[in-house]
Amino acid sequence: MPSPQLVLVTGSAGNVGQTVFHGLLPHFALRAFDRVPTPGATDQHLGDLADRAAVDRAVAGMDTVIHLGGCPRMEADFMGDLIRPNVEGLWHMLDAARLAGVKRFIFASSTNVAFGATGLPQLTPGTVHVFNPYGATKALGENLGRWFHDTYGMEFLAVRIGYFRGIYNDPALREAWLHRIWLGPRDCAEYFRLAVVAPRFGYGVAYACSRCPENYLDLTSARELIGYEPAETVPDAP
Repeated sequence: MPSPQLVLVTGSAGNVGQTVFHGLLPHFALRAFDRVPTPGATDQHLGDLADRAAVDRAVAGMDTVIHLGGCPRMEADFMGDLIRPNVEGLWHMLDAARLAGVKRFIFASSTNVAFGATGLPQLTPGTVHVFNPYGATKALGENLGRWFHDTYGMEFLAVRIGYFRGIYNDPALREAWLHRIWLGPRDCAEYFRLAVVAPRFGYGVAYACSRCPENYLDLTSARELIGYEPAETVPDAP
């Protein structure tokens, strides 16, 4: 039998991270990496993305990296909050993955890369109009991934994640606009499973959401690159 796929999940103790980690646990040999312990992880490394030595140790021996780590706050200050985890830390992770022979790098991007393009009926993977400094760091990540792919051949998928809370009983869904970008927990876990096992795709950018009104986030590339088809529908707000 073939060896199990060895997958590193960074930011594994976070909101998206725990959903992805536990959703993939039955399918792959997983390693967790975060600043705090990840519940249920038997192979885990504690460390900071800005600590290159810690990143090198975490990446060693991995086939695939799912990079969910970083500062996720839309209102974050660029110099005070974002530079170390989202810029310096991302570089460490990409470069360490390249040197370790990682074959595929799956990057948690964000719809904030495109939300500045107000008035469009649909956001496509080619839409780049950053909404805030946080979104700018994600746009940088997409472009760094392009460079690492072009220069070193490492596969790279930028996943522009929609609105995710990891729960169904979510009062925030009283805001109708969130229905257009909602990503359900089961769809989230399946999306990243497909991203790990998909046939070779090179470089790509794709949105991640569930069955949402208006098809505001174009899922064409997600279908083409990894075979993703959403199964969950936005629930009613409590």
